[in-house]
Amino acid sequence: MSKEQIGALWMISASVAYGFMPLWTIIGQKSGLTTDFILFFRFACTSTLLLIFIMLNKISIALPKRRILEFIFLGGILYSIQSFAYLDSLKYIQSALSVMLYHIYPVIVTLVAIVFLKEKIQLKTLVALALCTIGLIIILQIPKDIALNYLGVTLALIGALFYGLYVIFSQSITRNCHSLVASFYVCSFSSLAMLASMLKAHESIPNLLEIPPIGIFALLALTIFSTLFAMVAYYLGMPKIGITKTAILGMIEPLVAVILSIWILGESLSSLQYFGAFLILFGSFLLCLRR
Repeated sequence: MSKEQIGALWMISASVAYGFMPLWTIIGQKSGLTTDFILFFRFACTSTLLLIFIMLNKISIALPKRRILEFIFLGGILYSIQSFAYLDSLKYIQSALSVMLYHIYPVIVTLVAIVFLKEKIQLKTLVALALCTIGLIIILQIPKDIALNYLGVTLALIGALFYGLYVIFSQSITRNCHSLVASFYVCSFSSLAMLASMLKAHESIPNLLEIPPIGIFALLALTIFSTLFAMVAYYLGMPKIGITKTAILGMIEPLVAVILSIWILGESLSSLQYFGAFLILFGSFLLCLRR
């Protein structure tokens, strides 16, 4: 296989792994685990494994104080908030709906680029934004006999907002920094933020021996498959295929998440909502192409 084909396979693998994240989270939540503990476990274990890998490869993690402060902002604020908001929304709304709302983040990135970075507006960009907006309106149309949980919707949209901001700021903060080192700092400060959230809520770290086996499995799958493996696959694939194709193949993630929500969790959306989801994904696809 060519270098680009290998890169594409790595990226597809990463997207599939990320697509399983809502499933593992829901299983963990149904096992009695809180969202902040699930994320604390995920980030703490991932940062530890990354550190071991970094040390084995003799990669320096030393950074100037200013860069450390930037990573505190990136991981301890932006990434931790988006992770918590997105995954906590799964307690209130269907995962398929949450995933679609979360994946309007390319719209956030585009609007910030236009308003604050003075990026030139293209016709394709306007069409993509219109499609995402229409899709968002449609997907929120649910049957009258079902109450829409606005807290869940708000959390998913907050997740999209903060992930969009994370994408924007990470471009400059992680520049000239080894990808594994950047991931280590983001995960480390995210784990500290989740620990602080637990302490503020007077929540103790549960005894792992008291967690149901299915909950332990979900934690390990979330950490090893949907975080560590996904990160490594992403960083192995991106240099081989470029940013644009990486973003396009990243659209596989929400498709996998929706398929799993239907196949395993028994969730379903209306035909109209599926059409709205298609508009969001297609609009996001067009926004990825503009990169």
